[in-house]
This record gives sequence, C-alpha cells and structure tokens, in this order.
Amino acid sequence: MLRILEQRDLSSVTGQERDVDAVSPLGYVRYVHGYPEDLLEDILNEARRVAEYEWEARSADRYLKLRHLRAAHELIPAVQDLMYDRTRLKTLSDLAGVELEPYPITRAASHINFYQPGEVPIEHHTDGAAMVELIPLYTSGNAQGGATLIYQGTPEHGRWALQRGQTLPSQRHARVPQRTGHAVLMQGRRLLHTAQPLEDGERITLVLVMRSAAEPWKDGNSLARLLLDDPLDAVRDEWLRDQQYQADRYRARLTPTMRSTA
Repeated sequence: MLRILEQRDLSSVTGQERDVDAVSPLGYVRYVHGYPEDLLEDILNEARRVAEYEWEARSADRYLKLRHLRAAHELIPAVQDLMYDRTRLKTLSDLAGVELEPYPITRAASHINFYQPGEVPIEHHTDGAAMVELIPLYTSGNAQGGATLIYQGTPEHGRWALQRGQTLPSQRHARVPQRTGHAVLMQGRRLLHTAQPLEDGERITLVLVMRSAAEPWKDGNSLARLLLDDPLDAVRDEWLRDQQYQADRYRARLTPTMRSTA
C-alpha cells in the first residue's frame, strides 16, 4: 500500500502561480512504494551484471555527465514488468492528477543511474519528458543514498543564473531524500534539479519515464537532445512517428475553426 511521506505542488516550488508548460499541478511527491522486494532485487542484480560490460554505465562523457544504462527495460525484463504495471500507472496518475503513460521512445523510457562517491553526479537540468519516477534500488554510506536537490524557482530563472556563471545557493534548493523502499514522482520537465554529491557509499536508482496521455506534446525531448545520448539510428524513426502522433492528438483537440487555421 502506497503511503505518502511528502508532497508539494509545482507552484509552491517554483513560485510561479500558473505554468502553461506543466501537465499537472504536482511538483513532486515522495512515498513508500510497496513494490515487490524480489522484483527490485532482480533488477538490481541484473543492473550490476549489465554494467560490467555496458559502455554507457562506465562512461561519464555523455549528456549531463551521468553514468547510466539507457533503455533499461530492454536490457532487464523485470523493469518492463514494473514499467507497464497497470496498478502502478493508475496510482501514479492519481498522484499526478492526470493520466500518465510510459514514454514511447525506447532509449529514453527507462534508465538506471549509478551515483558514485567523490563525483559531481549530474549537472543541473530539467528532464525531457514530463514526469519521472525515481526508485532507489541500492543505497549505502553515511548519506544513505543522498538526495535529489530541486531549485526553488522557475527553471528559466535558474538556467539564466547558471549561464551567467552564478551559483545557485544551497538554501534555494528543496532536499528530497532518496531511500530504498521509497520512491519519488516528480514533474522533472518543469523543475530544475540535480543530485547531492556522495562522500562515501553509492546509490543505484531506477528511473521510469512518463508523459501525459492527454497532452503528449508537452515534451522537451527534441531529436537534437536525444542525440546527445543516443545514435541517430536508435531514435530517429520512433521520434518521427511520435511527432506525428503528437500533432494528430493536438489537432484533434482544436475546434473546427482553429483546426482550419492550424
């Protein structure tokens, strides 16, 4: 049974009363997830095994300098079981206040992130897709897995400051702990965030990516952004098909008068 530990609306985090690019009023919610322990253990063991030979997990020379496995649900069948679980999707949709669906571009739909001590784990960023669920599979060390740090301001303001060489003060960040047994659902496309560096220990986190079924066009994953992580042949056809799907869905919402001028 899911039990909520902490929840904040998007507006309370960013200070922006209305965000036309948001898909939901939710900023983030942290909860006891209740997912089967043996399923998550299988995912963790397979992630460690795959990471021994998977190039992406050993390289930090990709977008955001993050060590991770992409398309984790193709590498590890148990990830796919959780990703498409109807009960999970219904529960997360209820939390978000909008219907959520798994992200349709395979390479960007699920990740397993590896956070190591002594590294700057990930740069400040917003996600491409609307929503992500962060599920820590393993944590160790004094920080017990550390935290996601969310800038308390609009992402546009935060990026503006960073582009001018400014540092975002630590007191302007909300600290969202990452613990095994817990998960975080966040509207990462509209929250500028990073991860707490680890002084010791490590964290391995499963990331399941979702979007709004009603507004799939609210998506920041341009083809150019995907190519920062993925080869063209791996994403081009899916991305093009999804662009057409998004356009069809958007046009279907328009009135006949609006449609004739769109």
